[in-house]
Amino acid sequence: MLALVKPHRFKAALERYTVLEKVNNGYLDFDWGQLHYRSVNLHSDLPLLIMLHQSPLSSRNYQALLPHLSKRFRVMALDTPGFGQSDRPTEVWNVESYANVALLCADALGVDKFHLFGRATGAVFAFVASQMAPKRLKRLVLHGMPVYTAEERRDRLANFAPPYEIDDDGSHLDWIWSRIQSEYPWIDGSLATHFCRDFLNAGPDFATSYRSIWQYDLPASFAAGGAKLACPTLLIGGGGDRINFMHERACSLLPEARQAFLETASDFVAEQEPAIFATLLADFLDGCVESE
Repeated sequence: MLALVKPHRFKAALERYTVLEKVNNGYLDFDWGQLHYRSVNLHSDLPLLIMLHQSPLSSRNYQALLPHLSKRFRVMALDTPGFGQSDRPTEVWNVESYANVALLCADALGVDKFHLFGRATGAVFAFVASQMAPKRLKRLVLHGMPVYTAEERRDRLANFAPPYEIDDDGSHLDWIWSRIQSEYPWIDGSLATHFCRDFLNAGPDFATSYRSIWQYDLPASFAAGGAKLACPTLLIGGGGDRINFMHERACSLLPEARQAFLETASDFVAEQEPAIFATLLADFLDGCVESE
């Protein structure tokens, strides 16, 4: 178990990645539309890492992180369908449909086995993908894994993310800005502006992927499938994470998983401390994380 990870342990990270690869953008065509992704080294022979973001944001969350992973991986960070620059599906999707996107992207690259990372909503999709195709994953990283009670899921479906209306006077922009500020009181104007853009890209009904995980009983589904992890798994929590109370639930649900707790990390450590976060991910995915 990794009980605590402190920044001083990763000083070498700032020296290790001196030449950073450029982040590229691309699209894949599927029956439901186009999927946008950010990537580094995508057509190299390095191990493939696919990354899934939290809702209602986008792969922009990993723009700063990807170059720091480029020495050891080819990385594909996806925009969840309906978010970022990806097309919205033409019908309502369940968790399995969202999870399957990672598998389809690996197929498109001709890759059988790969690493998978997910943050928050994306962590649920990543976990479900691992249960759907256990033989295809090398290692799995779940950052801020949400594990809801039945009561919480009902409440979220009813109250958490109602659609907004586009108003001629632009008051919907103020609504989005106020929502971001209420969820993240510490946020600065630059990061909040990026979030606002992601909200606008998602459209007035920005909770489509949220609803899929609130309608999904993760503990019950995991138990029904035999309660067995598909591959070596790392759970990451953060002391400044808005859903850090979920970390203990995830650790209880997945006791065989390794655990890392970043004492001062927010939800967005990937873009706030990219070199440190990249080292944590790379060391686990390469199989060289030591237990404490």
